[in-house]
Amino acid sequence: MLNRIKLSPGVYYVAPAILVIAFVMVYPLIYTIYLSFHKSDLYSVGNTFVGLAQYVKLFQDNYFINSIKATFYWTAGSVVFQFLLGFAAALLLSQPFVRFKGLIRMLIMIPWVLPSIIGVNIWKWSYHPDFGLINYYLKSLGLIGSNLSWVSNPDTALLSAVIVNIWKMFPLVMLMIEAALQSVPVHLKDAARVDGAGSLRTFMTVTVPHVSPACYTIVLLLIIWTLNAFTFIFALTGGGPAHASEIMSMFIYNYAFKSYKFGLASAASVILFLITAGLTILYVSVLMRRGEWK
Repeated sequence: MLNRIKLSPGVYYVAPAILVIAFVMVYPLIYTIYLSFHKSDLYSVGNTFVGLAQYVKLFQDNYFINSIKATFYWTAGSVVFQFLLGFAAALLLSQPFVRFKGLIRMLIMIPWVLPSIIGVNIWKWSYHPDFGLINYYLKSLGLIGSNLSWVSNPDTALLSAVIVNIWKMFPLVMLMIEAALQSVPVHLKDAARVDGAGSLRTFMTVTVPHVSPACYTIVLLLIIWTLNAFTFIFALTGGGPAHASEIMSMFIYNYAFKSYKFGLASAASVILFLITAGLTILYVSVLMRRGEWK
């Protein structure tokens, strides 16, 4: 039976890559799921099977529930404005009256190519309550009467991180949308104008259908990246103050590497994985049901 099985020569070329992926991604995932059902911490010898007890404990933890809420606020606020701002910038750069497009594009791309930790520290100084540029300009415009503590105020800490995330990622959206806009056939736009369609109607009936697949892909990637983001919150607020900006990835980090409760951190990681996978499957299934994605 085995002698009759013929493997394609290509299998031998991709096998090393598959083994590396299995070792780097699949094994840690399986081991994390295993740890989520076991009590494991720095002070215990071995792992003790506890079943679903750690999941139950997490959902009884107000800080964990707050981290789920913060994660959804963080993701929704970031993705919506990353996409809208990137789409608007791409549309503007696609207009024929805009000059020095190369220079403008290069300047806009700076936040994306800048290392995240450097960008976050620039914003951290800008948010400084006494010396930051943001308070200075807001006071100069008369929008605020006194300095605001952006990252140390529970009411504005998460918003501050969302703004940094939008600033960091919208250039990527602009780049991908602009590439999609350049692929829209010019003759279809001309035909629509000949038929009497105005600029708005031409945009909705010709441009939007052609760039929609790119938009759906970008939004999906933004959702996945933002749900699993860590650097911005860690470097800007550390999840504080008083857990106000503690998203799930930050919660997992605190439990795993500060409290050394590896079992609970693994259970939280599994929940984050299920949320990410669930939203991804739901998003793709809705688009496929509507015939938007094939």
